[in-house]
Amino acid sequence: MKLRLLCYNLLEGLRPVSTRARGRRVPERRQIDRDRVQAAVAVVHALKPDVLVLNEALFCRLYQGKRVDYAGLFGFPHHAAALYDGAWGNAILSRLPIVEQREMRIYNRGGLVARLDGGVGELTIASYHPHPGRWPGNKALDFIRLLTGSSGPRILAGDLNCIHPADVPDRDALIEAFQRFSRDPIAAVDGFIDSGKLVFAALARLGLHDGVPESGRRYTIPTDLLDTDKRSAMRIDHVLVSKEIEVVGGEVVHTPETERASDHYPVVVDFGFAVP
Repeated sequence: MKLRLLCYNLLEGLRPVSTRARGRRVPERRQIDRDRVQAAVAVVHALKPDVLVLNEALFCRLYQGKRVDYAGLFGFPHHAAALYDGAWGNAILSRLPIVEQREMRIYNRGGLVARLDGGVGELTIASYHPHPGRWPGNKALDFIRLLTGSSGPRILAGDLNCIHPADVPDRDALIEAFQRFSRDPIAAVDGFIDSGKLVFAALARLGLHDGVPESGRRYTIPTDLLDTDKRSAMRIDHVLVSKEIEVVGGEVVHTPETERASDHYPVVVDFGFAVP
């Protein structure tokens, strides 16, 4: 059986356009372009994933009287979701039944793990979107905590805020590019690079490796929605798989729709279960 997983950071998660304060409408912190909803739906429908992992899925559960039905929006019969830091959240949408879910809380961030019935056995899907400023060593420990106790076929997917060492990032070029928008470009760039070294080493010890074939590894941020200047481009959204997963294809998806739907590009991986 072949399956497709898509992971996507949705840029503040298609939250309501405005809120009310003392009876009057006030603008939200970042005005959301409603066209992004149509673009995001078009991306998901075109790629036809069996599992959709969402980061920045705001209001994925009821919060202050508001909820976004991501499963209904994207057309999935099963979902797991968890909030953190108020309305922020992670969601795992699936065409396969979800038999169990659990969440991990790390200060103002959270991780989500779901066990799916894959038909021929169970499949564990995990996601954690760490703060980019979190100390790299703590990020690595977070992922160890998230996945401890999981076994068998496992997939970790999402915006990890880490650059994979295999991408061989040009530190000096990134620092120069980050000077346009970062208060401390050296610390910001080193955070992504150093996190990658420690996080991916920890994940390797847990038996997880990069699930995106080398031919499909492109930068995942920024899209044109965020910045048409790509000097700061880097791959920080990842899909990692265990040895029980056989990857048959995958890529970071760059299309006109993905340029408009979010500040991140989605990552797709086609896979099956490896024969013992």
